[in-house]
Amino acid sequence: MRRARAVLLAAGAAAALAGCGGQFIMPTENRERVIPADQSYQMVATWTGMQDIRDILLTQGTGTQLFLLFNHGGTGTAPRGEVGIYARLKATGPQAPVGGIAFNTLFNPVALCAGGDGAGAPGNRVFVLDEGDTTLARANPLTHVYGDTTGLSTTLRGTWRLNEVSDLGLYWRVREFGLLGGDTIATFTDTSMAFVNGVAADAQGRVYVSGAALVWVPDVLNPTVFTRAFLWRINRYARGGGDPFMPGSAWHTDATWIVREGSGVGTVMDPRSLYWGPYGGGAVYTADFLKNWFQKLTDTSPVAGLSIDQAEGLSLTGPLDVTADLQGFIYGADTGNQRVLRFDAGGAYVQRVDVERDAYSQTLQAPVAVAADDSLVFVGDRGLGEVIRYQRRK
Repeated sequence: MRRARAVLLAAGAAAALAGCGGQFIMPTENRERVIPADQSYQMVATWTGMQDIRDILLTQGTGTQLFLLFNHGGTGTAPRGEVGIYARLKATGPQAPVGGIAFNTLFNPVALCAGGDGAGAPGNRVFVLDEGDTTLARANPLTHVYGDTTGLSTTLRGTWRLNEVSDLGLYWRVREFGLLGGDTIATFTDTSMAFVNGVAADAQGRVYVSGAALVWVPDVLNPTVFTRAFLWRINRYARGGGDPFMPGSAWHTDATWIVREGSGVGTVMDPRSLYWGPYGGGAVYTADFLKNWFQKLTDTSPVAGLSIDQAEGLSLTGPLDVTADLQGFIYGADTGNQRVLRFDAGGAYVQRVDVERDAYSQTLQAPVAVAADDSLVFVGDRGLGEVIRYQRRK
């Protein structure tokens, strides 16, 4: 403790010499590292007219692009949302997407991500998770949902489950696009997943989807009797067809990587957003809503990882979104506490991003989406109907 205090005092003295928000080098540190000062993020722009913002994607590296996803809700088969590309550095005020670019065939979009094309290009695809409408897509519930499957083989139970979806076009699905939108390049759904929340994709083009799986659980006393249950999952999907639950697609469930429902690290309870980042060899980040955690899971062994459950002495409450930058720093929307937080690659709290109010002197109300690179953080606030851009002082 005495040594830690001495280091902090030395850091404070160096900061005073460098000036507010300045850079300084500790004797044991790499000279390329920047130590962020307290309140080092400044609010630089507030975009209005962003009602129904649902997700934000900021691609990283060469040719950075900013995508905003909106979902307006509704009923019936009319489109309920859209995705647009926006200029990153616009000033405060109403904003419109870049003209002439559209993501066609979207119905009920809820999340998006960037990833590889499966052929060696690591980041030239945008994947949009279209939640569909399970009620409209399902067959007659009196015939199918309560059908008797006692004694059926695993294959036949799977066939029964597949057949209860009467309109695959209205069921949830992942849609793959180029970086400039256009028509769908490829698409898939998985009828073993009842509903979905988040999507991520890695450099290899594998896709991760969070939600609830429809599972048949055998009775403890009579294994031939099965009960239908919904269990939280994060599934990984790889290219190549043949999966009976993924009709009409050239994809399959990757059984080597599944995150299951549970209470500890490496398990989930209502996982919301997902993000894949390359730092440290690759990891999947999730906002674990019911456990009030952010989790970081390796993409080689999902049971290995770390959890983040508090910052500034407060427990997280209802986190909805999480992302990471190329240096491994983690950014999360702690929605219930109306704040956006930054952590280092090991999960240690670094700072709060939203220290400064928006351009209209308002604090965050309902931050539901966050995207970041090394110096910029974009926050989508569904309560304010705004997207707010913060920049870290150097």
